[in-house]
Amino acid sequence: MTAITAVLDARRAAWNAGDLESYRQLLTVDADIVSATGRKSVGRDALIALSAEQKRQPSYKDATITATEIDAVRLVTPDVALVDATYRMTGVRIPADAEARPVAGSILFVMVQQAGAWRIASIRALPPDCRLS
Repeated sequence: MTAITAVLDARRAAWNAGDLESYRQLLTVDADIVSATGRKSVGRDALIALSAEQKRQPSYKDATITATEIDAVRLVTPDVALVDATYRMTGVRIPADAEARPVAGSILFVMVQQAGAWRIASIRALPPDCRLS
């Protein structure tokens, strides 16, 4: 589980820094996402492009992922893991003209081990709960 935690920590750091190349390296070539905003993309490059686009949007341009807390890990096979987690963010504006506030939501990662390293194959995020205090 330490290696999986490290990948999710690296994802958080890369997203916060806008380091798209580092984020890209954490994904499988065929990675896909359904984001918390309901947007979908298939393929590593498309996922990175969507991430960059959403980070430029008023709702998320000042957002920071403060934590990705793992709630459960289920090994489907020795090389495939389902990772249920909770994300926490600050600086989110929902709607875009609202005051920035902290949010949290549920997120599922499908991770696969390739060449001895864990990579993110799929991401499913639920919309944030904006009532988080």
